Amino acid sequence: MASGTAMGFGIVPAILGSRFGSSNIIVLGGVICAVGLFSSSFVGSIYPLYVTYGLFFGFGQCLCFCSSLFVLPTFFQVRLGLANGIVFVGGPVGSLILATVMQQLVNNFGFATTFQILAGLHALPVLCGISINFIPSPDEVGQSDVNNERQKSGFDLSLFKRLDYLMLVAALCLFMLAYVVPVVHLVRLARDSGVSSAKSAFLVSFTALGSIPSRPIFGRLMDHPRVDRLSALQLTLLTIGVCLSLVPVTTKYEWLATFAFLFGFLDGCYVISLPLVIQSLVGSQKLAAAFGSMYFFFGVPVMAGPSIAGWIYDSSNSYTVAFLCAGGVTIISTLMLCLVPHFQANSSPERGLHVVDTAIEDETTF
Repeated sequence: MASGTAMGFGIVPAILGSRFGSSNIIVLGGVICAVGLFSSSFVGSIYPLYVTYGLFFGFGQCLCFCSSLFVLPTFFQVRLGLANGIVFVGGPVGSLILATVMQQLVNNFGFATTFQILAGLHALPVLCGISINFIPSPDEVGQSDVNNERQKSGFDLSLFKRLDYLMLVAALCLFMLAYVVPVVHLVRLARDSGVSSAKSAFLVSFTALGSIPSRPIFGRLMDHPRVDRLSALQLTLLTIGVCLSLVPVTTKYEWLATFAFLFGFLDGCYVISLPLVIQSLVGSQKLAAAFGSMYFFFGVPVMAGPSIAGWIYDSSNSYTVAFLCAGGVTIISTLMLCLVPHFQANSSPERGLHVVDTAIEDETTF
């Protein structure tokens, strides 16, 4: 639920950031995360956690994650992909570290104290958000003032008149139905295949291990002027679809671990390429509105996908059909992306690619 909330409210940091600045929204997100986690330490049943953790913490995550992405183009243009890769490598690194640390905290101190410690750790994004305000932009002050005035002009609704953007949103909303399926159900699939509980749980770590190197590597690759960002995204989704379709035949632990690592690697490629594709499509000035709106539409399918896969499993007592459907949905999403260039030619002539090309010519930019 927290993941769905983090995506479903994606439009909120875009709106608030355009008015108050993304760095200030990072601070607000850190505070809300801390409040949600601290409140969770006092609950006695699972139902209040839907509010304290699912809503409050998920909403705080949304503010921190999206605003961190929106603030990057202010400081990086030529190497924006690499900057994205370095920043968002923190996700899988945190998954590896916190999974072990949290288990030890729960064993030694219990859930309540663990939530309180995690709430204290969320002072870090608050401090990071504050520090961003003191970092000078590569642009001169005058240019920054122009950008700030442009940011505070309001939320841009013209995006919803662009057929290329709407097709991108539709294709990726379909992919979101399959995106979280392996994360939620891979461990259970391994157990059903006779793998021990301890080894099955470690598959999540393989996913994080695969995602760590792919994010900076793929980010640097996406900065190359000859790399077509949309084609790279299509290739990534196509490979994910094929891998998901082959999961039912990978009953041995070694193959499941290989899939988990490969899925993590491809997930890193997807996470890095998505904002760059959006920037190439609509330009840097509309990135926040476009990305936030897209995440708003992701909320329902990202929560519905694992539930649908679970229902298919309960009906057939097998994950074969569930993973085949997930793979098929992903491949269909890839085919839908082929229509984006066609609609782009008929949309507004303003395109983000010329922003990138202009930035590449400026050797003084980061």
